[in-house]
Amino acid sequence: MIKKLFILTCIALVVAIPFIFRRMEMTLIPRDPDDVIVIITAHNETLRSEYGRGFSEWYRKKTGKIVTVDWRHPGGGRDVARYVDSLFLNNFRQYWEKTLRNNWNQEVRTIFSHLENPPGKNPPPLDPKVRQAFLDSDVGCGIDLLFGGGVFDHKSQCAKGYTVPCGLIQAHPEWFTDDTIPEFFAGERLWDAEGRWIGGSLSTFGIIYNSDAVAALGVEHPPTTWMDLADPRYFNGIAIVDPTKSSSTLKSYEMLIQQQMQIILENYLGNKDRTHPGREYLESLAIKEGWIAGLQLIQKIVANGHYVTDSSAQTVLDVSDGNCPVGIATDFYGRAEKANIENRGAKPRFHFVIPEAGCSPSPDPISLYRGAKHRELALEFLEYVLTVPGQSLLAFKVGTPNGPAQTPICRMPILKTMYNPEFMPYYNDPDVNPYNAGNFVYHEGWTKPVFDALGFIFKIAFLEPEDALRKAWRHIQRAHKEGRHGAANRALAVMEDLSMFEYDAVAREIMVEAKNKDYLRAIRYQTAVAKKFREQYEKAYKIAKGE
Repeated sequence: MIKKLFILTCIALVVAIPFIFRRMEMTLIPRDPDDVIVIITAHNETLRSEYGRGFSEWYRKKTGKIVTVDWRHPGGGRDVARYVDSLFLNNFRQYWEKTLRNNWNQEVRTIFSHLENPPGKNPPPLDPKVRQAFLDSDVGCGIDLLFGGGVFDHKSQCAKGYTVPCGLIQAHPEWFTDDTIPEFFAGERLWDAEGRWIGGSLSTFGIIYNSDAVAALGVEHPPTTWMDLADPRYFNGIAIVDPTKSSSTLKSYEMLIQQQMQIILENYLGNKDRTHPGREYLESLAIKEGWIAGLQLIQKIVANGHYVTDSSAQTVLDVSDGNCPVGIATDFYGRAEKANIENRGAKPRFHFVIPEAGCSPSPDPISLYRGAKHRELALEFLEYVLTVPGQSLLAFKVGTPNGPAQTPICRMPILKTMYNPEFMPYYNDPDVNPYNAGNFVYHEGWTKPVFDALGFIFKIAFLEPEDALRKAWRHIQRAHKEGRHGAANRALAVMEDLSMFEYDAVAREIMVEAKNKDYLRAIRYQTAVAKKFREQYEKAYKIAKGE
C-alpha cells in the first residue's frame, strides 16, 4: 500500500510540476495592469514580444505604472485591412441606427465600404450624408494603433477616415527635420504631413538565396538584380509570396516595375540634359513600356517559381534549408535569418542582397485609430517608437543597452541620428545604413494610377493559370536547348503578350474591375481572364513543343 501511495505521489508531482512552473512564469505578466493598449499588426511574434516588453519597461520607468500591450495579429497586411474594415463597418452601423436613428440598407453599406473613393460629380444624396456622419463621429474599431503593414495600407486607412492625426509632429517638431526624420528620402515620403501616419522604421526589399543550392544549379554568380530571377536555371526554384496577401511583397514588385521604367527612360535620354524639352514625353513612354516590361519580368519569376505561399516566413526557412535556391523577402526577414545562422556558428550559406539600383528604403508606419479608447497611452507608444530606446530595439544585438532580450529584430531605425558612430558597436549589421542611398529613386506618380491593380493582375494572369504558365516556360527553354530557337521565340512572344494590361487600359478599365464590390461580377471577370491566359499559355506550350 505504501509503495502504491509513493508511486501515485510521484505521478502527481510529475503532472503538477509543469503547472507550478507555468504559474510562476505567469506571475511575471501583470494580472491587473494599470493600463492596456490594443495594437493590431502584421508583424511577427519576435517583434511583438520585444516591443511589448520594451514599451512596458520604458513606460514603467517614466510613470511608475504597469502597462500591457494587447496585440491583435489576424495575418498579413491585407488580412489586417479586411479585419479592421469589418470592425468599423459593424460599429458604424450601430452608430447609424441607434445614435442617429437612421435606416441601414445596402446603399448605406456600399457608400461606407467605398469611403476611400472620392464621390463622383453627381453623387447620390445619401453619399455625402454617410461620409460626413462618419467623419463627424468618434466611431472606433476597438483598436488603438495600427503598427506596420506598409505605406499603402496606412494611406488606404487614412483615405477611409479610419486613422486620425496623432499630434506627434506638433509635440516633437525637432524629430521631423532633414537631420532626424526627413519628410522625403529617395522619393519616398517618410511621414504624413497631417500626422495620420508616422514611419517607425525603414525597410527594403530584396533577394534571398542559398549559396550552396545556387552553386548546385551551375549558376556561377548569385542573383544580384531583379532581372536575374528570370534566369531559366532557377526553374522550379524560386520561393514566392502571394502579393495579394502581403503588402510588402506587392511593394517589392512595384519597385521591380519602377526599375524597368527607369532603365527605359535612361535609354531614351542617353546623354541628353535632364532638362531636355522632350523629357516629359519620353518619360510618359518609359512609364508605359516599363510597366509592361515589369509585368513580363514578374511573369517569368512566377514561371520559375517553386510555389506561391501566403507566408513570408516560409520562403525564408525554405531558402535557408536549401529547399529553394532563391526567394524574395523583406530585409528584416532576410537579415534576421542570417543573424540566427551566424549565432549558431553554422556555415554562412544564407544571404540577403538588395537588388542593384532596384530598391529604395520605405517607411514602416504606425497610425492612430479614430475613436481610440486608450488614446493617451497610444500616444505614449508612438513616442516610445521614435525614442532612442525604441529605435535601438530594432537594430541592436541581444543583450546590448536598449537592445532585444531574446531575439534580434534586424530592422533599420528611421532616426538618422541612430547611425552615428557611438551606436555602431551595438548593431547586428553595422554596415547597413539606408540613408546611404544608391541611384534608385522612387516616383510615386509613375505607378500610383495602376498600383491597386497590380495584385489583381498577378492573381488572374499569373497565379490562377500558373501550372499552364510554368509548362509553357519549361518547354520554351527545352526548345532552346534542342536548337529550335525560332519556335522558342514565337512561343515566348505568345506567352509574354500582356497587351490587355497596357498602362492606360489598366488605369481606365482594369482598376474598376480590381475594386469592384459586385462579387458575382468580379468572379465572372476573374474566371474569364484566367481562362484566357490559360489558353494563351497552352498555345505557347504547343508552339514550343512543335505542334
